[in-house]
Parts: sequence; structure tokens; C-alpha cells
Amino acid sequence: MRRLPRLTARIAALVAAVAVAVCLVCLLCTSIASAQVPTQTPPPARTPSDAQQLAVERQLLCPQCVNERLDVCALAICLDMKRQIREQLAAGRNSDDIILFFVTRFGPKVRAELPREGFNLVLFGWVGGAIVLSGLAAAYALYTMRRDSQRRGARRRAAVAAPADDRWVDDLLDEAPGRDDAGGAR
Repeated sequence: MRRLPRLTARIAALVAAVAVAVCLVCLLCTSIASAQVPTQTPPPARTPSDAQQLAVERQLLCPQCVNERLDVCALAICLDMKRQIREQLAAGRNSDDIILFFVTRFGPKVRAELPREGFNLVLFGWVGGAIVLSGLAAAYALYTMRRDSQRRGARRRAAVAAPADDRWVDDLLDEAPGRDDAGGAR
């Protein structure tokens, strides 16, 4: 019965450690996201280069296909989107404005990458939290297995090293009636 409170205390300590680790991971993710400075693109030239157009196309998905980037897709809607990107780049709009145009037109599913803000940040934190939790569980399991192994080894060494105390048997035999000092019967 004494083992149950120890086990409960160990589980409570493990849960507390996991909760602290998850909180630290979430704080780390939010600090990383808030520390990111948005990159400013230089104002595009009046004639858009293929590299600029390709960079915008890689950030967008086809609205009809499933997870197919705009630069790979050959549907008519994608060809129209590519033409609009080229026209907007020629008009002097930057890539963020063009992406915002398509997000307002087709919805957030048209983005190739999830933005690292809001609820999406929590989703990214789950991956880190799962890794930390798995690592903590594995470390705890290895620690308890090693500790139990050391305890069993110490008990075995103590049992082998301790000489068997059989003097009490000799004392009982000496006190028994009918025995002489030579150990034989009278």
C-alpha cells in the first residue's frame, strides 16, 4: 500500500513536468513568431521578370486542384491567374498585395503555406510539444528502468555478500538436551 502514494506522486510530477514543457514550447513559438520581421521586397520594375512572377506563383495554390501549386498547374483558371499576376507586377504592385488579392478572391486555401500567426501557431506548437513530450516520457522510462535495475543489483549483491548467519542454529543445538560438547548424542 505504500507504493501507491509514491506512484501517484511520480505521475503528478511527470504531468507537471509535461505541462511546464508544453508551456515553454508555446512561449518559444510565440516569441519566434513575434520576432520575425516581415521582409520588404524592393519595388518591382515596370516589366516583371520571370523570377518575380515565379516567386508569386509558388506562393499560391490552384483553387480547383488539391495541393497543386500555381506554377505547376495547367488549368485554364491557373493560366488566367498567371496572366493577372503578370499584369499586376507590370502595374507596380508588390507580391504581398498580389497574394492578398487572390486570398480575398478565392479564400485562404489558395495560399501555399499556412501563415505563422493565430491558431496556426498553436498547430505548429503541437509538433514541438509532441516531440518534447515523447522525449520526456522516454527519459522518465529509462530513468525508472535504470533505477529499478540498480536496486535489484544492490539487493543481489547484498544477498551474496552477507554471510549466512547460522550461529543461532548452533546455539539451539548446544542447548538441546541429550547433546554433549563433542556434538554427539549422550
